[in-house]
Amino acid sequence: MSKPRENMSAAEFREYILRKHEADKPARKNRHSESRLQSACVKWFRAEYPKYKRLLFAIPNGVRLHGTEKERMITWNRLSKEGAVAGAADLFLAVPAHGRPGLFIEMKTPEGRQSNRQQLFEKDAIKAGYGYAIPRSEKEFRRVVRMYLETGEY
Repeated sequence: MSKPRENMSAAEFREYILRKHEADKPARKNRHSESRLQSACVKWFRAEYPKYKRLLFAIPNGVRLHGTEKERMITWNRLSKEGAVAGAADLFLAVPAHGRPGLFIEMKTPEGRQSNRQQLFEKDAIKAGYGYAIPRSEKEFRRVVRMYLETGEY
């Protein structure tokens, strides 16, 4: 995409910004597809394991903060003081199974990759004795959860 010209009218500049925004949509689509995957998995889990339905929950550390950069920093600082941890997994299954105290689940699409902070969180969770899985489909999520609850493995 070309750079904006100095002599652009306001209407031309708005059009430029809209076109630039459209170019960013694939990344947004991927974020939403991960959200849809997670929603489908949680729905399945709650139907399949009603006695544990409140024990699988989201850790909303990946939320998009709004406002100016300063406002976002203030909000993140408050969330951090309340216990938010950058890189924490998307879900936690708070059900002990075969010697493991619980299972952290990081949802990813087939193309999705862990951030450095997510990799550090994974290492810390495993070192502390928790399970940590990265399912990339609903089928894989189902397999991971069943294996974990039945054997403690995943």
